[in-house]
Amino acid sequence: MRLRRRCAALLRRAASLPSLPLVATLHASSLRRGVLLVPSLIHAYSSCGDLASARNVFDELPFQERTLSARTALASAFSAHGRCAEALDMFAGLDDEEMDGQAVTVLLAACARAGMVEEGRRVFARVRRPALQHYTCMVEMLGRAGEVEEAERMVAGMEARPDRVICAALLTVCRVHGRVDVAERVAGLMHQHGIA
Repeated sequence: MRLRRRCAALLRRAASLPSLPLVATLHASSLRRGVLLVPSLIHAYSSCGDLASARNVFDELPFQERTLSARTALASAFSAHGRCAEALDMFAGLDDEEMDGQAVTVLLAACARAGMVEEGRRVFARVRRPALQHYTCMVEMLGRAGEVEEAERMVAGMEARPDRVICAALLTVCRVHGRVDVAERVAGLMHQHGIA
């Protein structure tokens, strides 16, 4: 267990540099030691810009070991590199019950980046209990598409209490689209919830 944590920490550091030779060395070392940290390796390769190696790490896994965390890591990598359709394909065939909050966030972020509003709406509609980060992704996606009023209605109708992040996202949408009227209502919502 300690070896796994140490390898994961080293991969995070290598990804933050980013140093592809170091990531490849750590990958080889982890294989020799029998410690394979798939999500960490995918993230590290992606951070270094080597999406092909990130994909190879996933593809080399036996089918039964292609966990949700591995799929989520690769989908996040695809999304970060602008390959949003491939990010969505990583979850094809999975039931809603098999998805966790992080996977939904990655899917919604990919839809937002690619301007895939209808697909994003479908993903969001399948979430039983949306978390605040899911609403934030929806606000960003709707805002990019110019659907400012719908984004405002979504925030106003949330079960969760809005936070500074979602309000900032909505205010950014208002600024981009010149919607001072909506921005004033968002400011009132922030005041109502004590958000400075």
